[in-house]
Amino acid sequence: MSIAPAADIVHVWTDAGAPARLVWAGRRFRVVAAVELHQHSPLEEARSTGWALVVVAEADPAEVRALQVQPGTGDTWCVVDTDSA
Repeated sequence: MSIAPAADIVHVWTDAGAPARLVWAGRRFRVVAAVELHQHSPLEEARSTGWALVVVAEADPAEVRALQVQPGTGDTWCVVDTDSA
């Protein structure tokens, strides 16, 4: 039996409703691209399920990452997928 790892908690600051900055794993990142992700169902309106982001580490601008985040509980967000961009 295997257990999937828990999603990482991330703190997101928005500008005009879109992610602009975030703190993930104790490090600050600036959002350079953001695409809102939607879930579509034939019987209901599309609803937002999170964001696909490209972020740059503030401490090391050469570090660029692609993240997918989705709302957690309350004001929290969770990183559900990550990759080096």
